[in-house]
Amino acid sequence: MPKALIRRYLPSPEKIRAQKSLGFMRHRLGDPSLWHLNRRSASLAMFWGIFFAFMPMPFQMIPATLIAIGLRINLPLVLVLTWVTNPITVLPFMYVSYAFGSLVLQVPMLSWAEIEVLMSAALSIEPASSSTGGILAQLKPFFVGTVILGFSLGCLGYVGMQGYWRWHAVKQWQARARRRALAKGL
Repeated sequence: MPKALIRRYLPSPEKIRAQKSLGFMRHRLGDPSLWHLNRRSASLAMFWGIFFAFMPMPFQMIPATLIAIGLRINLPLVLVLTWVTNPITVLPFMYVSYAFGSLVLQVPMLSWAEIEVLMSAALSIEPASSSTGGILAQLKPFFVGTVILGFSLGCLGYVGMQGYWRWHAVKQWQARARRRALAKGL
């Protein structure tokens, strides 16, 4: 199975349990199912990790951790996947989400000048002017795009992990059958 490949890049349970920031959940982190890596656990971790990576919220690891604990799926894989959108990659993801949401809602994208007005309105204490049409109305394509892309790419990750796991298992079965055939032939 691809366990060795995945485990090579994931932190150990002891290393995560030692994190002081997760101390309030230390008793929950002892659950072996959070560290067990099988096809179900890895596939669901792919879905939820990618889904929360696209959610436009700070501290997206917190709801991802709560989902992993609640569903008893592989916690390290969920946490690693939420960092697909990190401070370096977040701007391209935001742009793609906004463009996709604009396409789905059939709303024209804002120009750079309109984005500057929207950002200044968002950062000011005064309410947004009528020319911007309200900050939330302008951000609707972004929110729709993040949810749809997060769900769609999460489903794609789920199916991809299921397929990869199956492909790897079949490959091992075939190798085992070849070894048996060679052993019988000798």
